[in-house]
Amino acid sequence: MRFSILLFIFFSLVCTVVQAQGNDTIKTQNLSEVEISANTKPSISRSTNLLQVITNDDLLEQGIQSVSDAVKRFNGIVLKDYGGIGGLKTVSIRGMGAEYTAVSYDGVLVSNIQSGQVDIGRFALDNVSMISLDIGQSDDIFQTARASSSVGVLNLETVVPDFSDKRYAGYAKVTSGSFGLFNPVIDYKYKINKTFAATANGSWQRADGNYPFSAGEYDKIIPDRKRRNSDVDIYRTELNFLSDFGKSGQLKTKVYYFDSERGLPGSIVVGEDYAAERLWDKNFFAQMSYKKDFGRRFKLKTQAKYDYNYTRYEDIHEKYQGGKLTNKYKEQEVYLSNVLLFQLNDRIDFSTAEDLSYNNLNKEADQFGDNLADPSRYHSYTAFAFKYKPDRLTITSGLLATYISEKVKNNSGNTVYKKLSPSMGLSYQPVESANLRVRASFKHVYRVPTFTELYYPSVEKKLKAESAKQFNLGLTWVGEFGGTPDNYVNASIDGYYNRVGDKIIITPSMFLATTSNVGDVEIKGINLRLAANSQIKKEMGLNLVITYNYTQAQDITNKYEETYKNQLPYTPRHSGAATLTFNNPLVNFSYTMIATSDRYSKLTNYKENEVKGYTDHSISLFRKLRLKDNELIIQGNILNLWNENYDVIAFYPMPRRSLKFSVSYKF
Repeated sequence: MRFSILLFIFFSLVCTVVQAQGNDTIKTQNLSEVEISANTKPSISRSTNLLQVITNDDLLEQGIQSVSDAVKRFNGIVLKDYGGIGGLKTVSIRGMGAEYTAVSYDGVLVSNIQSGQVDIGRFALDNVSMISLDIGQSDDIFQTARASSSVGVLNLETVVPDFSDKRYAGYAKVTSGSFGLFNPVIDYKYKINKTFAATANGSWQRADGNYPFSAGEYDKIIPDRKRRNSDVDIYRTELNFLSDFGKSGQLKTKVYYFDSERGLPGSIVVGEDYAAERLWDKNFFAQMSYKKDFGRRFKLKTQAKYDYNYTRYEDIHEKYQGGKLTNKYKEQEVYLSNVLLFQLNDRIDFSTAEDLSYNNLNKEADQFGDNLADPSRYHSYTAFAFKYKPDRLTITSGLLATYISEKVKNNSGNTVYKKLSPSMGLSYQPVESANLRVRASFKHVYRVPTFTELYYPSVEKKLKAESAKQFNLGLTWVGEFGGTPDNYVNASIDGYYNRVGDKIIITPSMFLATTSNVGDVEIKGINLRLAANSQIKKEMGLNLVITYNYTQAQDITNKYEETYKNQLPYTPRHSGAATLTFNNPLVNFSYTMIATSDRYSKLTNYKENEVKGYTDHSISLFRKLRLKDNELIIQGNILNLWNENYDVIAFYPMPRRSLKFSVSYKF
């Protein structure tokens, strides 16, 4: 811990000296124009791990309406959706659990030390330029140490403005649809001067969410059932300040506020239509990222963040004293990171990163006097990485040192977690003339139990930290036809093996979950992806993307237990997606099908615990109209086209057929 603090102080002093030198230089140098360009799309075929990317154009052409809709198209993931607009939505990678998935927002990880699961439903697509998913260790070694502590990272990159022809840009958008959906959005970007620019984005989303569903033939008591207490009322605001000081570096600052009230309809009960649970969420964070190049060889990146989360849960029922239960939680985080990259030459890079953070969770006592232990954690992540990248070969390696000290109220001692986690990756092109690559990777991940897992309810549980090993072996191939790069086929196949010790199993519920250590878990699987594009004419083309996943995730702790070799809860053996897009000058068309096989809601794979598989079909139509220098975009979507009644999570029915219609005006 002392070494980590000293290393961080050293980095900070370097930053201070550099900034001081930069300030002296500013007086004499000519500052460049603010050069803020679109985020660069990383290479999918050359990556040493499974990397998937959806750009802003893909979002529009495929009619993707939310972050969760985009994630469903990724390979190797399971999206847990508790139904409706306001339902919790989390991402699990290759059967490992949502706690292993990190979510990055403009390069800074989103934290939830309480449950460890980030609800991606709280992020809007309105100002997102690119979504990517790294499974394994990223080839980008110029990243924070904490990003190396997860099985994979879901990256959300917001739109950066282009002021090449004017000082301002923006758009207004209105979306309406089934079940009372109304979602206005406004976005504005302004170039203040040659050095500074600012952007602002705000939205409001409300919906009744009372969609019809079927509880099965056995429920005759309530013939025309609807989801009750499913309304949402959400406000989002985001401000970004971008500064380009030329040789003195670039600074990005983000201020974000999220405020929501939603009903929690809960799991359905035969003959029962009562639901009164409510949830209020308030999230504020401010983050900054500073980058500086020291000539051609050294690069420095510094990040800082303050995050505040307030959650209020309320349930009205006669079973409670006074007829109501209220829980209030407050979570705070302070986070600092320094990353230093050394480029020895065009082929060899080294990096070191040090991240420090402090987290605290406080729960106000309810009417029963039930309270959390007021836990606090100090995190230190120290990472060292190496990258070798000649023409046909990429080799990466890394080592992450984790040190976590935890303290709870009325306990004089600290609980300490510490671990060294290595990683390696390789991508090789055997034949120079063929765009075929072999890739292989290994990564060790160490996951400490979350506060919810340890301290809810107030009886402290003794859970062990999970230790996971990831192995991946794959092939990627890119081919062209028709004599143009616009006509291509991109195919990949990856086989993987994961081994998890002291696996913590989560039994889902809408607000709180139950947890336990299973023991050892073995996960095997295959990921297939095929993407093809055919440019028929200049403004007309077809694009097809198909993904398929096979996952066998089993408990192998004790062969004498009834759960031995049983599939883990909510991990389908088969899943996949297919999207066909037809771009043309008249109306762009997209058709998407998402399929999932049967799963089990519990670790015991009994028939009564089986959750039926489903297919979800949707279509999207959109048209762009040029109005002088401005643009009008009209889009319509039909979701769950065949009106299928299905659950992603048992007894949390998803919406049936629904419509969405939006109009955007860009200026």
